[in-house]
Amino acid sequence: MPTPTHSPSRRRFLAGAGVAAACWTLPGGLRAETSPDGFHVLRARPAPARGEGQPASLGYDGTVPDPTLRVRRGGELRVRLVNELAEPTTIHWHGLRLPNAMDGVPRLTQPVVAPGASLECRFRPPDAGTFWYHAFAPGQIDKGLHGALIVEEPEPVDVDRDIVLVLGMPADAAGALALVNGSLQPDIPVKTGERLRLRLINATAARGFALKLADHAARVMAIDGQPAEPFVARDSRVALGPGNRVDLFVDAARNAGTAAAILTGARDESALARLVYESGGAVRAAARPEPRALPPNPLPARIDLTNSLRVDMTLAGGKPLDPAAPPLFTVKRGRAVTLAIRNASAQPQAVHVHGHSFRLLDRLDDGWKPYWLDTLVVGDQTERIAFVGDNPGKWLIDCRPLERTDAATPVWFAVT
Repeated sequence: MPTPTHSPSRRRFLAGAGVAAACWTLPGGLRAETSPDGFHVLRARPAPARGEGQPASLGYDGTVPDPTLRVRRGGELRVRLVNELAEPTTIHWHGLRLPNAMDGVPRLTQPVVAPGASLECRFRPPDAGTFWYHAFAPGQIDKGLHGALIVEEPEPVDVDRDIVLVLGMPADAAGALALVNGSLQPDIPVKTGERLRLRLINATAARGFALKLADHAARVMAIDGQPAEPFVARDSRVALGPGNRVDLFVDAARNAGTAAAILTGARDESALARLVYESGGAVRAAARPEPRALPPNPLPARIDLTNSLRVDMTLAGGKPLDPAAPPLFTVKRGRAVTLAIRNASAQPQAVHVHGHSFRLLDRLDDGWKPYWLDTLVVGDQTERIAFVGDNPGKWLIDCRPLERTDAATPVWFAVT
């Protein structure tokens, strides 16, 4: 039986790849329109350009950033997507273990939503955590059709402020600009003594982020929406591939009137945003104790790999999804899958498994890392992952080279 590994694995992922909280968003952040029948209405439509000389944007409800959706774990999420674009669109709920018909993959799980048409989505998220929603087409994602989906724990988590930070990357004449919740280098107000929950979401189709939180200890609490065994990130650095999410607990320990940057990039370390300390005294006199782990979601504590279905997968040149082609594999519901992913292309690729969370297996001892993922960046070494095929349907494995949106190599598998 594989057993989890510990500290080195956590560092590898993050360095290389109570009190009711106050929910906070940057200026412009909105809640979705709610219809009389209880549906959150998301209208996909053109949005104003983000700045002079920048290309036209898209947005749900024509806004940037897009509305943040919140629902409690096990509660019903009801969303009506209205397509007011001149082109088809769909909506994918990234990282959620949801019914297959709601997954938003054109021609595989549902038809596209034509211009002027609408689609109703209804499901109950089984997992609490940080997720996001977006169009399926990469060009529509990076133009702005993406937003945060927060599934709240059954009981309030003991933090003072819950802050959602959606990282995007629009292009302009000078190259690509990193945005946080649709803004360039925003200031995030905090108070001395607060415990912050920073929900970081890489909402890009093919960009990676390497972040450092200056002058603060960053305690990792969840990865890709699933609670992790809490640990302090080495040098306060985390890596986020396209679609990845990380929940950090950060104790705001600096003095009023100071600021600290959230930095990106291994070379220039330019500021994505700043934590700006407001005036006034500390909110508490003594430092908080170390936080308890977030409550677990209903995922297996162990995966029995003895009789797992073993599959090899090679990432190569781009080709469109062909739902009529045979699946990469078919697995009976409840059986474990061990998937070996070899990257034969010339650059790292982001691999996102739909409808399931997986464990990253160790290369040496066949154990697994002490966290769950739904998205993984695969470089020049073969990576092996394992999951239980417990969600029936046809599921996509989306594979895309970093920095490119035109060379995807998607395949699909079936759980019967």
